[in-house]
Amino acid sequence: MILPIIVLFIIGAAFGSFLSVVIYRLHKEKKGIFFGKSECLYCHKHLKWSDLIPVVSYLMHLGKCAHCKKPIHISYLLLELVCGLLFVSFYLVYPFFTFNFDAIIFFDFILLLKFIYFVFVGWILIGILFYDTKHLEIPEIFTLPTILLIFVVGLFLPEPGLQSMVIGGALGGLFFGAQVWISKEKWLGAGDVQVGILMGLLFGWQLLILAVLISYIIGSIISIALLALKKVTPKSQIPFAPFLVIGTFVTLLFGDLILDIYLNSIF
Repeated sequence: MILPIIVLFIIGAAFGSFLSVVIYRLHKEKKGIFFGKSECLYCHKHLKWSDLIPVVSYLMHLGKCAHCKKPIHISYLLLELVCGLLFVSFYLVYPFFTFNFDAIIFFDFILLLKFIYFVFVGWILIGILFYDTKHLEIPEIFTLPTILLIFVVGLFLPEPGLQSMVIGGALGGLFFGAQVWISKEKWLGAGDVQVGILMGLLFGWQLLILAVLISYIIGSIISIALLALKKVTPKSQIPFAPFLVIGTFVTLLFGDLILDIYLNSIF
């Protein structure tokens, strides 16, 4: 199983590198968001293939541009690493194939479809996390198509089921929409409402409650830590979508286990 993990980590890191380009071009409103040659943000020289090897190029050049030697933000490395771990994590949940250097030993098409679906949704969520962290906004190009995708795919999945999915999406939208309305967008924004709808459709209402609870716990811990370290002030605007994304991943990977532990502890 080690060889598929290595291969998928490399592929995931490559998707992370591509996502960093998408995030930059979306924010700068550049044409050719998904296409076009990569260039240095400072000297604008086109990067060679050897400058674009995920993780390796960043470490090889010590986090600097190969041409002008200006520092490249560590978020680019983190994005590649996180996407690599995304692919590996969902492979461990849906191990659709194993192989060695001679031949494919095992392959399951249904597991492959589930892997592709959850990896894609996870990839979009990571994009939301990094974009909102950097720019304090969530592009609708991330949320709206993904909401539609989750709803359509959810119609063919046994869980959470259409009724739970619709209730979950409505609850997610209403819960976060109410906070936006009450605070006049001081606490949350419209993008957070869309993420809430996305989560509700993905989980159904039962696991949505767990995902939101985990998100708020993580958000509280991180916010208190940032305040204690004086990285932010009580008046600082802290993006909330990253906490929702982390809560979503924890629930996707460990939600059933957490519920089982909780239910066994009270019965």
